[in-house]
Amino acid sequence: MSTAIVTATVTTELMPLVDAAHLRQFAGRFATGVAIIASRDGQGEFKGLVVNSVTALSLDPPLYLVCLDTKSNTLQAIAESGVFSINFLNERQIDICRHFASKAPDKFASMEVVCGPGGAPLIQGSLASCECKVVNFYPGGDHEIVVGAVDQVMIGEGSPLLFYRGAYGAWPEGDKR
Repeated sequence: MSTAIVTATVTTELMPLVDAAHLRQFAGRFATGVAIIASRDGQGEFKGLVVNSVTALSLDPPLYLVCLDTKSNTLQAIAESGVFSINFLNERQIDICRHFASKAPDKFASMEVVCGPGGAPLIQGSLASCECKVVNFYPGGDHEIVVGAVDQVMIGEGSPLLFYRGAYGAWPEGDKR
């Protein structure tokens, strides 16, 4: 019987394999739902932004994760408050989506919201909303991965707002899963 010895070199440096434009092109081929992540900062002001990088992490305990740019004022608000909301948008909320995708200074000025027990804004009319308590933050390149324990959920009705190849869309007419 012979023994093989395998030698591997391990590096902790991430090497860029593709440029940002090609990575965006690649990611754009994956259809997603659209969500607004929101929180309240230390001065009590609501902050929020549109993301499609939101994932159910665990059923027991109930955990979700979101990925936010390290320069995001919403990320700062989450760090200050320790809570955030996830609001899945329905197909009729495309204007709200565009508003939250902008750099408008007060995105909540004309919004109808209620606050969860921890103070995170839950956007009325959403397909579904939840409030999460921060469990941990993890570095992820130019983003921060935020893991939250789901504390409260609101379930609405309708069809989801979808995002694919840089454009918004809706679930096929008549398909009401």
